Amino acid sequence: MKKSKKSFVSIDGHEAVAQVVYRLNEVIAIYPITPSSPMAEWADAWASEGKRNIWGTVPSVVQMQNEEGMAAAVNGALQTGSLTTTFTASQGLLLMIPNMYKITGELTSTVFHIAARSLAAQALSIFGGHSDVMAACGTGFAMLYSTSVQEAQDFALIATRATLESRIPFLHFFDSFRTFDEIKKLELLAEDDLREFIPDELVFAHRSRALTPDQPVLCGTTQNRFVYFQARETVNSYYLACADITQKVMDEFAAMTGRQYQLFEYHGDPAAERVIVLMGSGCEAVREIVDYLNARGEKVGVLKVRLYRPFDAKCFVAALPGPIRTIAVLNRTKESGASGESLYLDVVAAIHEAWGVTSSSSPKIIGGHYGFSSKEFTPAMIKAVFDNLAAAEHKKKHSY
Repeated sequence: MKKSKKSFVSIDGHEAVAQVVYRLNEVIAIYPITPSSPMAEWADAWASEGKRNIWGTVPSVVQMQNEEGMAAAVNGALQTGSLTTTFTASQGLLLMIPNMYKITGELTSTVFHIAARSLAAQALSIFGGHSDVMAACGTGFAMLYSTSVQEAQDFALIATRATLESRIPFLHFFDSFRTFDEIKKLELLAEDDLREFIPDELVFAHRSRALTPDQPVLCGTTQNRFVYFQARETVNSYYLACADITQKVMDEFAAMTGRQYQLFEYHGDPAAERVIVLMGSGCEAVREIVDYLNARGEKVGVLKVRLYRPFDAKCFVAALPGPIRTIAVLNRTKESGASGESLYLDVVAAIHEAWGVTSSSSPKIIGGHYGFSSKEFTPAMIKAVFDNLAAAEHKKKHSY
């Protein structure tokens, strides 16, 4: 795969994602909800201007009356073999969940682009958080997290290629009012990059699964207890392959652009004893404090989670530094009543499977919260997390 010519522009996260998504799809269902609306507005404006996608057609941008209708429109368009997408956030994503289960159950390729935002709980908040996307974990969508404007653009393309190849639908999400609204100078993906990276045979394969009277298939049935269990397990092989496919796509993307991504990316001292694990824009802040502390002789690091679902436990453990003693798993959501939030429990399970409960080399893991509703995640807070990991008695489920 040839390397692309470099072109740099200064744009925000909304436009960075929208300009890739628009050119890679044929149907875009939209409904305004803060803070994802600018992506839909860009798509609607370009369609009104007659701007074409990489196949030379103008995408159909259709505004629905609510998010439930938007998800149903996506599902219906996908069943015709159209390359289809949508944008949403917060409660809008929750209203899509019933259709999301159908889309995953039928192994239908699509990418939903999510401006991750806090859900209304004790009060409404329009600001950033992970409670919306984490509430969708059970739907079966793969979950790819970008932490910067450059990654948001790149992952819009990577997720599209990965969903077509794996048949697992993707949520591509990023922090609202942070990654989304940040204006950054980034290396723009050219039209030729998009054409080269989305092979025609994957598009044809997607079209071949469309509902048509010329090739009738059985779909949308009702199943009883004798069949449903077995049929539900038939998707396992697709999910087992998804992480490897996504990494392969990332490697091919690196060959084309020079930007290499990993499912789990570690940064810090190779002999780190204390590590923070988290997702989202908070990773960039932790990275700076890691460099600061390492320069002063402390052995610390940060592990950035990019592909959260399917969670590849072996890949996660392989990304950790060797002598690690303590891990802090920071979640930007709260699951009241649970023994720990989803990311924390996944990390605990991965460490348990790799080291075993009684192993003396197994690191100690603590959970914590940070950054609800875009609350500042400051250098002092990050240092406090590392100090907590170094203490004889660790505070657990602490908020930062």
